[in-house]
Amino acid sequence: MRKVFSIVILVLGAYALSAQTLQDAQREIDNENYFKAKQVLFKLIKDGTVSKNDAAYYLGNAYLKSDDVDSAKVFYQMVFNPDTRTALGYVANGRLALLGKDKVAAKQNFDRALQTSKSKNANIFYEIGDAYFRPAVIDLQAAIANFERAFELDAKNTTIILALGDAYLESADGGGKAMNKYEAASESNGKLAMAWIKTGRLAVRARIYEQAITAFNKALEIDQNYPIVYKELAEAYYLSKQYDKVKPNFEKYIALSPGDNQARTTLASLYFQSKEYDKAIEESNKGLANDATNYIFQRIIAFSNFELKRYKEATEASQKFWDNANKKLKDIDYIYSARIAAQTGDTTAAINYFKTALANDSSNCDLLGEFGKVLFQAKHYNEAIAQYAFKKEKCGKLNSLEVFYLGRSYYHSGDSLMADTTFAEFVTRNPTSPDGYLWRANAHLKIGKLEDYGAVPFYQKYIELTANDPSKYKRNLTDAYLYVGLYYFDKMKDKEQAKSYFTKALELDPASEQATEMMKQY
Repeated sequence: MRKVFSIVILVLGAYALSAQTLQDAQREIDNENYFKAKQVLFKLIKDGTVSKNDAAYYLGNAYLKSDDVDSAKVFYQMVFNPDTRTALGYVANGRLALLGKDKVAAKQNFDRALQTSKSKNANIFYEIGDAYFRPAVIDLQAAIANFERAFELDAKNTTIILALGDAYLESADGGGKAMNKYEAASESNGKLAMAWIKTGRLAVRARIYEQAITAFNKALEIDQNYPIVYKELAEAYYLSKQYDKVKPNFEKYIALSPGDNQARTTLASLYFQSKEYDKAIEESNKGLANDATNYIFQRIIAFSNFELKRYKEATEASQKFWDNANKKLKDIDYIYSARIAAQTGDTTAAINYFKTALANDSSNCDLLGEFGKVLFQAKHYNEAIAQYAFKKEKCGKLNSLEVFYLGRSYYHSGDSLMADTTFAEFVTRNPTSPDGYLWRANAHLKIGKLEDYGAVPFYQKYIELTANDPSKYKRNLTDAYLYVGLYYFDKMKDKEQAKSYFTKALELDPASEQATEMMKQY
């Protein structure tokens, strides 16, 4: 169970609430305000104003519908009293049986509930129908049958009318019958915001998003502080590609319903997708305060810290994610874990994560290139060459940076000719980048005879491109000046031209022993 019962009572019971009846709690459940329903019910249990068994039953409903099955089971188990054997107690037993996938035992308990209530209690029929229908449809026909019997007993009950509409909606061609029920509920109670919410949801299913948005706004006209409406609006705006209106509505929903961690994960994800990484982290930390083992928040914190280049924090969050026994893995988890490991120098882990990610998606061109770079950084040069070749075959081409790392992989693997060919391609793509010329020079130092000075034209181009900012390129520029100076001194026999290069080398590095020795020739 995600929350300890005694702690929850202390936390939620501390809130000051105006609603203090079981009917208020039921109404909040009907309105899908599960967080508020729990507040009301815990307060009722604490002050003893209602039957603890009844309050426990509806707490079970509130937890079940807010996706906390373990807590729901605990409260349902508290309901049944063998001495009194109430109808609601049998319904609780039936719900437990359904959660255990025992439909036979469930029906036996539901039948006893009806016998106990002499089949005259609309609420018992409603709760049985609800058990078969929500939060997941277990037996649609049984749900409809029980909702219809409840409606026969209490035709003005809007909760039953709306539930019947929802059940009809799940049946074949049930949209029209569902709309009739939603309209009937709205006509019965003009201030019933949930009727407009149901109408809006029906429009969303039909992909009539503007109609859905209109319906949701009608609900807000009735109650501006109705949390679920803002969530529905956010989703409708997202589906209608009105992205600028998505986050404000989710933010409003979270402000009104702070206990809905599922919605908070959506908001945190939206912040991440819009590159508001600090907000994504802040929202995730708020969620973890309510549920310390929520792996989605741990994932978002890890990813967001990576994007903010906070690699230490990313590593810590990533480790918590991987240690979480409840996590449900996605391909993106391996991808980001590989990136984080690569940035922190753990190339072994990075390689393993990349291999897993690519086993799941071998056609991800970006990932193929990233893996090649990690192999290069790990000095697995032949594997890097093979990886870049595989990417080129799969994706048609390499980007400029991948060509550069491929050239360096060839160079370090000892294939200077292929290195030069590859750096030549890089230079063609990036004619103003000094790095390509430097590495062509490095390759030509290993091609042919040293006395041929084959690297000269590339060093000369490197000097041309870096001379305006010599301090930035000090080490390599010093080597370039020395090499070209030796070329003029040794091969061209032009001592004055050679001297100008040796002088520039000494200006950059007065401690250069080689430049100092060459200047002794003058």
